[in-house]
Amino acid sequence: MVQQLKPLKLTFREECMKKGRIIKALSGFFYVQSDQSVITCKGRGTLKKTGIIPVTGDWVKYTVVDELAKEGVIEQVLPRTNEMLRPPLANLDQLMAVFSIKNPVPNLVLLDRILLRAEAQRFHASICFNKTDLVDEKEIGEHLSGYRKIGYPVFFVSTKSGEGMAELKEFLQGRTTALAGASGVGKSTIINSIYPEFQLKTGEISHKIQRGKHTTRYTELLSTEPDTWIADTPGFSTLKASDFDMEEIRFYFREFLHLQDDCRFHSCLHLKEPGCSVKEAVYNGYIMQHRYENYKKIIEEIQSNRRY
Repeated sequence: MVQQLKPLKLTFREECMKKGRIIKALSGFFYVQSDQSVITCKGRGTLKKTGIIPVTGDWVKYTVVDELAKEGVIEQVLPRTNEMLRPPLANLDQLMAVFSIKNPVPNLVLLDRILLRAEAQRFHASICFNKTDLVDEKEIGEHLSGYRKIGYPVFFVSTKSGEGMAELKEFLQGRTTALAGASGVGKSTIINSIYPEFQLKTGEISHKIQRGKHTTRYTELLSTEPDTWIADTPGFSTLKASDFDMEEIRFYFREFLHLQDDCRFHSCLHLKEPGCSVKEAVYNGYIMQHRYENYKKIIEEIQSNRRY
């Protein structure tokens, strides 16, 4: 006769725990959304022993300590599906790089570094080019639409004319998406256009340096519809790659992957080696020239840091 195990009895604290998601982490406080309400929480001291620091996007178990003041304590951080380091975000479905067509012009160096991070951390990556109302269709150019050819979903939108906004909204539904990119490209404006109820603060472009003024100061996860979350992140103008190994970068440029087996040398870095199929593809126009140049800049950065 098989002996049946009795179910484990929950402690009183465990019975009182609720599940929620951190939508903002600021100055040691964690703002946890659950059942359409937001509870301001501190982390339980025992969390430090686990070595896990709660971040925006984490699903957590918490207990309410003051119902009236809506204050609580995070008891447990639930297992993460993934984690982004800059900015700190957890449990993402996809990362969308947001750039403007003009004012400021797209920083393709930064774009390719965001895509590099996404590939390395196995995020589904997509690209959104905003402010199409400022240019003619001819100005969009192959160097931008070419990202579609290598497998990235690309959206060309205008928050002023409404072009492409319906398609973008549909793409975001049912997913947790982080919007990443430089300041002033319209990340917050895009969110306001799709979901007017948020009315996030937006800023202007500095005409002197052609950069935004960092209106978004911290990462905030916005719950828009059931199972749809949008992370509005602070803008940044640079993204270092010095923490990568030089040999791994070639595997994160997806248009290189099907060509690398044809290189003469198995360890080919696609720089000065003879018989390189990637360099041949660049020469023949099958790989975007600026992508290859950005690849080389990343390798040079890593090599430079190795010397010091």
